[in-house]
Amino acid sequence: MSGENRLEALLTILDYGLKDRLTDTLKACQMPITFITYGLGTAKSVIYDILGYGGPKKIIALTLQTSKMAHNFVEQLSQVIDFSKPGTGICCSVSLTSVSNVVSNILGQADHNLEMGSEEMPTTPEHKFHLIVSIVNSGFFEQAMDAAKKAGATGGTLVHARGLGSKEAVKYLGITIEPEKDLILIVAPQEKKRAIMESITKEVGLTTPGTGICFSLPINHLSGFGAGIDNIDQI
Repeated sequence: MSGENRLEALLTILDYGLKDRLTDTLKACQMPITFITYGLGTAKSVIYDILGYGGPKKIIALTLQTSKMAHNFVEQLSQVIDFSKPGTGICCSVSLTSVSNVVSNILGQADHNLEMGSEEMPTTPEHKFHLIVSIVNSGFFEQAMDAAKKAGATGGTLVHARGLGSKEAVKYLGITIEPEKDLILIVAPQEKKRAIMESITKEVGLTTPGTGICFSLPINHLSGFGAGIDNIDQI
């Protein structure tokens, strides 16, 4: 598959107040497959007061498309949202290594039908950043984020999730899958990825009460990460 026809998953995390701009852009770009949910950011309340945002609530969109469509969507979204403004959000994509034939056909047809007509946009060098995904028992989000920040993470997003277990999970992992889970999304540079994951695993890994797992995905393209806030003194 050629580079521009590569299938990708695009994750967009924005301040909740920007939900209408996000949904309008999704419709305008005719994104074929989109899942929307909500989460919580990790910034302190004083930061929201200074930035003028109402709170930590986030809107999260996961879309499936070709790389060409992802470029177009990020370009259009960047025209209505200023990602350089701290607290706005991020938009990043990862390659899909496999997908069902039905989904592949849907994305291929959508890409064929959509006339982009846009110039190639500058992108982040491939795999310079990674999306770290941590799944821990409900209530261990703050402990996981504290561990991540000690290792260099600047922030993350919380999504409440529900776990579905099996006898294999109990047999091989030695744990019982509890229904309520905290799913944590962290974007980190390549050089900090390993330290962050090791810190999270040490604090809330499988051998701890958090019984968490942690994995990472290489990011192909990224917008918004440069606007992150490391601490309140930056403002």
